[in-house]
Amino acid sequence: MSNNLFTFVTYCDLPILDADDRFVAEELERRGFRCAIADWRDQTIDWANAGICVLRSTWDYHLHYEEFLAWLTKVSSQTTLWNDCELVRWNSNKRYLLDLEKASIPIVPTVLFERSKPVHVDAVLDQHGWTKGILKPVVGLSTFGVRKIERSQTDIQAHLDGMLETSDVLLQPFIDTVHERGERALVFLGGEYSHTIRKSAFQPLAQAGEAGETLEHADEAELQLARQVLAEVKKPVAFARVDLIRDASGRDLLMELELVEPSLYLNMFPQAVSKFADTLCQLATVEPSARVQ
Repeated sequence: MSNNLFTFVTYCDLPILDADDRFVAEELERRGFRCAIADWRDQTIDWANAGICVLRSTWDYHLHYEEFLAWLTKVSSQTTLWNDCELVRWNSNKRYLLDLEKASIPIVPTVLFERSKPVHVDAVLDQHGWTKGILKPVVGLSTFGVRKIERSQTDIQAHLDGMLETSDVLLQPFIDTVHERGERALVFLGGEYSHTIRKSAFQPLAQAGEAGETLEHADEAELQLARQVLAEVKKPVAFARVDLIRDASGRDLLMELELVEPSLYLNMFPQAVSKFADTLCQLATVEPSARVQ
C-alpha cells in the first residue's frame, strides 16, 4: 500500500469530485501527495493499490446495502479505509441512535419498528403524545424514504406497512423548532471541532452549499453535546458531522451522527480545507485502530 496516494471514494453519478473534495485534493497535491477518484462499485479498481481510501460521496450505498457491507470488508482487508470499517458499518444503520441513547446521549426520541412485524402507527403516536412524526428507513441518506406524517392521515398506515415489507423503520416526533432554527451540523476533522452549518428541514441531497445552508456559530451547549457524542465512538475518525436540533424547551438533541459520507461544507469555511488536508496527512502515517483481516 502506498501512503503517498489518497483515493477519494465516490459513486457512479459523481465521477468527479465535488467542490469540498476537489479543494482538499488540490491541497494534498500541493503537498506532494497523489490523489485519485474511484467509484466504490467499479469492479475494475485494484483496491490493494488504491493507497489510503477516504469515503466521501458513496451516495448510493443505501440502494446496494449488502454489497456495500461486503465492499467495506474487502477493501479494509486490502488497504487503509477512513473512516474505520467497523464504525462505518455501525453508523450506516440508524439503529446506532438507540445505542447512543443507551450511553446517555440525548437523541431525538426514537421508536424502532422491526421489519414484517405489524404495528398501528396512530396508537404509537398516541402512546407518546405526538401529533406529527417522521418515518425513516434504518438505512438511507438525506431524505431517502423519509416521510412527515400527522396522526389520522388516511394513508400513513398503508405507507408504513409498505416500508416494513423491506426494512426496519424509525418513528420520531416532528420537532417544530426546526422551521425557525433549522438543524445545526457541527463538523469535526481529525476529532477536532471545525465549523457549524445551519441546514433547513427536509434538505434535499445536493452538493455542499447548494441547498440553502448557512455558516453559523455553535454555542457551548451544542459543542459540549457534539463532543460527548464523539467520545462514545471510541475510535479515531478522519471526519464526522454531528447534526443537532434544539427542542421547544431549549434542549439540544442528537438527530444524526454522520461518519459514512457526510457533506463537510468545506467550501463554506475555506480554513477547513487545510485542516482536513492536515488530518489526512497525519493519518497517512498511522493505521486505523482496527483492520479487518
